Amino acid sequence: MSTVDTSLAARPRTRVSLSALYRLLLRTQLTIARVLGIAALGGLSVVLGVFSRWDSDPGQAAADAISSYGLALVIPLAALWLGTSAIGDLVDDRLLVYLWLKPVSRWQLPAAAVLATASVVVPLAALPVAATALVAGAGDVTLPALLAGSLAGFAYAGLFVAAGFWFRRAIWWGLAFVLLWENAVAHVAEGSARFTVVGWASSVLATAPDVDVSLVAGSDAVAFVVLPAVAVAGWLMASWRYRRADID
Repeated sequence: MSTVDTSLAARPRTRVSLSALYRLLLRTQLTIARVLGIAALGGLSVVLGVFSRWDSDPGQAAADAISSYGLALVIPLAALWLGTSAIGDLVDDRLLVYLWLKPVSRWQLPAAAVLATASVVVPLAALPVAATALVAGAGDVTLPALLAGSLAGFAYAGLFVAAGFWFRRAIWWGLAFVLLWENAVAHVAEGSARFTVVGWASSVLATAPDVDVSLVAGSDAVAFVVLPAVAVAGWLMASWRYRRADID
C-alpha cells in the first residue's frame, strides 16, 4: 500500500477513536447529581433576570447579574465540577489503565475531556446565563451574554481538565482559583483582570449596547482570541502531562 493510502486509512481511525472517547466521557460526566446541581446554579441566574426586569435599567441590572454571578460563578463552577472529574471518574471506574494500554494517540483523551466538559457546560450553564438577559427584557444583552458564556465555558473546560491531569484533589485547587483569583483578586488588583478568564469573558459581554461592565480585561477583538487560546493551552498542557504520566 502506498504512503498516501496509508495516511488516508489512518484518518478515519483517529476520528473514530476521538469520537468514542468523547462519548465515553460524556456518559461518565452526565450523572443526575451533576445535571441537577448545574441546572440549579443556572436556574438561579434566570431568577436574577426576573428581578432585574423590575429595575429602573433592566439591561444594566441583567449585565451586572451575568458578569458577577453567571460568568464569575455559574460557568467556572460547572466547568470545575465536570472538568476535574473527567479523569477522576475514569480512575474510579478503573478505565484509565485500559485506555492507556490501547493504541490511541495521547492527545485524544484530553481533547475528548475538554469537548465533553464544554458540551455539558454550554447548554446547562451558558444558556441559562444568556436567558438571564432574555427574561429581564434586555434582548440586546442576550447574544453577547451567550457568546461570553460559551467562550468562557470552553476556556474553563481546558483549564480544569488540565488541572485534573496535573494535581491531586484538583477540585479544591480549582475552587480556590475561582473564588480567590477569578473573583477576589480580579476585582481588587489593578490590571489583574487581563490574566483571568472572567475578565476576558466580561469584555465580550461589554459589547452589548448601553451597558457598563466594570471588569473588562481588554478589547472584545482580543477576547475572541484569548478565550479559545486558553482552552487550547489547557488541552496542550493536559496532553503533555498525560504522555508522561505513570498509570497504575
